[in-house]
Amino acid sequence: MKKTLMLTLACTVCAIIFSGCRVINTNDAATAVNFDATAKVTPQVEVADKAVTGEATVNVLFGCIAWGASSFADDAFSSTSNNPLSLVASPNTLAKQAATYNACEANKADALLGAKYKIDTMDYFVFKTVKCTATGYPGVIKGVKAE
Repeated sequence: MKKTLMLTLACTVCAIIFSGCRVINTNDAATAVNFDATAKVTPQVEVADKAVTGEATVNVLFGCIAWGASSFADDAFSSTSNNPLSLVASPNTLAKQAATYNACEANKADALLGAKYKIDTMDYFVFKTVKCTATGYPGVIKGVKAE
């Protein structure tokens, strides 16, 4: 019985050793495909003759907790300060971009061209209110023209 068990064990070990696995992985999808597809396009913008305005107010507590405006134009949460460690956008930037968004939405425009901003700040050391009025000409993008 002991010899049979030893013989079976030896055959099993030999079978495992001599019948190893072979894995071949030929995946060409991981190679980088480099191509350059650049096209010059110019937006075709229709500009109205009458200037429009939009307003927004941002409240700030302790210089970092902001509320009041809920919709912003593009890049509303990017910091424009010179401090690279700043994670919070300035209240002036938030108010400007919220006022721009409100002006565009009220006039069904895609952009506010020639924008001018009037910013009124009420600063109480711990609490700050920033009110912005954006004035400009509404532009509607009608398409793009390839050059």
